[in-house]
Amino acid sequence: MKTNATIEQLQNSLNFVNKQFDGNIKFKTLEQISKNRISFTLTVKDSKNTGHRRGYYSHNGNLPKRLAAACWHVHGYFFEYLFLTYDNIVIYSQGKKMTSNLDNWKLAGNIENLCDCNK
Repeated sequence: MKTNATIEQLQNSLNFVNKQFDGNIKFKTLEQISKNRISFTLTVKDSKNTGHRRGYYSHNGNLPKRLAAACWHVHGYFFEYLFLTYDNIVIYSQGKKMTSNLDNWKLAGNIENLCDCNK
């Protein structure tokens, strides 16, 4: 993802999200790519704890494998905090531009079910 938010703003959002997900969320990448643009990726510290994502398929009928990736809910709360706390935040994710919480929380297929947050 890319954003015009500052590293400090992103860190504040991460701190907020970690209160909800037991401190299990971290930046996989966090890089200043230009004066006003940062690239970042959210991930989990432990895929067996809260906020992890699951894979799409299970070949044996069990729940899909846990992935070392942050789930849709983690991203949604992360973005929500940024939009509610700071002015003029822009986030580019999966080729889409988000400028407010009106853009946040949009469903992308069944991705919201690829975690254990609602169980």
